[in-house]
Amino acid sequence: MLHTVLHYLQSFGVWGLFGSTAIEATSVPFPGALFLLIYGYLMPIGTWQLVLLSAVNSLIYALFSLIPYYIGMKIGKLSKKKLDPQKIEKAQHWFQKYGDWSIALSRPTGFGNYMSYICGLSNISICRYLVFTFIGVFPWNTLLLFIGRQGNLETIQKFLQLLKQGGTIALIVFVLACSGWIFAKKIRMGKGESSPY
Repeated sequence: MLHTVLHYLQSFGVWGLFGSTAIEATSVPFPGALFLLIYGYLMPIGTWQLVLLSAVNSLIYALFSLIPYYIGMKIGKLSKKKLDPQKIEKAQHWFQKYGDWSIALSRPTGFGNYMSYICGLSNISICRYLVFTFIGVFPWNTLLLFIGRQGNLETIQKFLQLLKQGGTIALIVFVLACSGWIFAKKIRMGKGESSPY
């Protein structure tokens, strides 16, 4: 059965990889990492060809992730009518100041696909969004393709289990770090307000 599935995927060639990446980029629940590993396993190409393939695949991801980005933008326009515009503007300013690298760093985690909506809501410029999405996706795509090429199917399955656990841990650490930073900033601001000088 597994060999039939692999043969079926191999028959699509590189277009199967690009199609699976495009589907994942639109934020549809889809095992994109699994397809990268499998296509890395199936494609007998050289190292530089694999890096080039990863670059093209990352570009496809960035372009198709504009779909949830634009959905987020539309939601942002609708919410401005119902929410406090000053609070929205403050959140957008904070994200534009600190959020660029969070776009890149979130891509390998399970939270990465939702970042597209947040960027649209926050009115991040399209150029910055595309650049940081590419920066976040390219090394990840390359790593998964290389692991797929080096391993066998059992190794790929084990790696996916580790990946799921690692992504959850990374997301928890990221949320805790952000919460700690916000909490520390509030404490500093509180001390500054209570000081007579």
